[in-house]
Amino acid sequence: MRQNMGRYRNFKIALYCTAQNMVSMSRDALRRQLAFFNHYCGCDKVYLEPYRDGLIIPADQLDMLVGVFRENGVEVSGALTTTCPDLSEADAGKQRLGGTYCYTNAAMREHLVNTVKYTARRFDEFIIDDWFFTNCTCGECRSAKGGRSWEEFRTELCAEVSRELIIKPAKEANPNCRVIIKYPNWSEAYQESGYSPAIQRGIFDMIYTGTETRDTRRSDQHLPKYLSYSLVRLMENYAPGRNGGGWFDPYGCSPIELYLEQAYLTAFARARELCLFCWGSLYNNRVVTPLGLQLDLIDSMLDKAGSCAGVPCYLPDGAQGEDHLEDFLGMAGIPFEPTPDFPLEPKTKSVFLTVQALKDPDIIGKLKTYVAAGGRAVVTSGFIIEALKDRRGIEELTSIRYRGRRFSSNEFIDDGMMPSGYYISRHLMSFPLLEHRNNTTWTLAKAVVGEENYPIVLRDCYGKGQMITLVLPDEYGYIYDLPPEILKVIRAQFELPYFLDAPGQISMFMYDNDVFSLYAYTGGLTSGRASIIADGRADALVSLSGGFRQPPSGYTRDGKTIFNLFMLQPGDIHFYKLEWNENREIPKPKREIISAPHELNA
Repeated sequence: MRQNMGRYRNFKIALYCTAQNMVSMSRDALRRQLAFFNHYCGCDKVYLEPYRDGLIIPADQLDMLVGVFRENGVEVSGALTTTCPDLSEADAGKQRLGGTYCYTNAAMREHLVNTVKYTARRFDEFIIDDWFFTNCTCGECRSAKGGRSWEEFRTELCAEVSRELIIKPAKEANPNCRVIIKYPNWSEAYQESGYSPAIQRGIFDMIYTGTETRDTRRSDQHLPKYLSYSLVRLMENYAPGRNGGGWFDPYGCSPIELYLEQAYLTAFARARELCLFCWGSLYNNRVVTPLGLQLDLIDSMLDKAGSCAGVPCYLPDGAQGEDHLEDFLGMAGIPFEPTPDFPLEPKTKSVFLTVQALKDPDIIGKLKTYVAAGGRAVVTSGFIIEALKDRRGIEELTSIRYRGRRFSSNEFIDDGMMPSGYYISRHLMSFPLLEHRNNTTWTLAKAVVGEENYPIVLRDCYGKGQMITLVLPDEYGYIYDLPPEILKVIRAQFELPYFLDAPGQISMFMYDNDVFSLYAYTGGLTSGRASIIADGRADALVSLSGGFRQPPSGYTRDGKTIFNLFMLQPGDIHFYKLEWNENREIPKPKREIISAPHELNA
């Protein structure tokens, strides 16, 4: 993936310029500030707002700004934040979060059309900030809503606004104008506020992705850091080739690594642009100074990487439930490729389903077909519980039943009847207790409670394939704290060509040419050993960032090659390439689900 651009070959750096940043900017100040960005991180493009929050930049000031940017080789596009002040006394009674429009109000609709035209006349491309939503519940909105749910009403309303109040007036004002919609990072809540990528991808020329994760312990949004990668991939799969980039900001980013990690993961996801919000907040900000150094390294490594790859995670448009669970698992070392479309045939060896997949009314039928044909479906306990509750037919694939019981534990064992180890986690975790029938459903890892044990990883066979159920803690943030030996069992279920064996809070980013990156998050639980386990015979693991070629540590009886890694230091960026032997296959014994007791005693 090469692009013709400036400092970086695999992505552009774009800076977002709010109207408030630029309305009083002098020519000399702009040149001085642009020099700061060019020195530390580069500036290939800007998104320049002529309007925001009732403030309009005069035409002569806009002309000066655009001229200086272009004189310095910077591409200029427009931008629009869909907010406005109260337009009348009647508007004062509307509870509009952050000045968002009431899209049923005639005066506000007219105001939006005018700001769109003002922007489109001056730019052949502009991006809409992620304040393009509505939460208004005024009398006009309640009347227009009628008997529909807020989700239904707002989704239909914002689709109409997209067509009639954004695209139509923009094209009338400038037939050459392209309009980009930027989606916020809170993807689990899109439908409640009117966003629908499935609908709007057919309305807008391009889309864009919010990749802000910030301080996850303090933020209301409950977004794991892996979202800075996964949401770019999901949006790319909504609109292949039309996802313009990823956008992040410096707010709530202390220590600095919280800001930098947003940039790393956005770049790992092959975003075409890294958009830095915003000019005024970043100029002379110390978070910018290390950015170019790190992006230079990532850019050189991405030269050697292919296209993003990973386990398909099916997230239908408008789905909710087990919010961002795939991102928590992504931070435990499982590489995902989120998609709004279910893989109807097992072209990949596995697929991952959370409760969100149940938004698809046909999911159980698709699941049966996929598994019966030889695919491996990894599903969550939440998926199983909700499917059983709805009586959709999941009973055909498993003997698992849920009768409302729960348990807590921090003690775990693996390997069923002959546990190879007994492991303790730092935190007590709570789980749903999934009952199952012995010798039809098998357990691969368990939690211990007193003299009893309960399943954590279960396996069912169906047709030519298998369904794996992961019983995950209610406290998703404790997933990283599961013992590495239990995480190893979980990672092994996805049947990837290779997988990580290490503690939590390390992500693997996989590419389709046997190149992968490992990143250990700062402030995480990363310590101790780390290994790569390859499925088959591999000759070497080559460090692309360190230049060394590591031979295998040995072969296991299960036909896998193991490479022991140096200890991963939090904040370090590592890229590797796996070199396979020409005779890749290692003879494997016939897979046995479980050994009978008399065989164990033989």
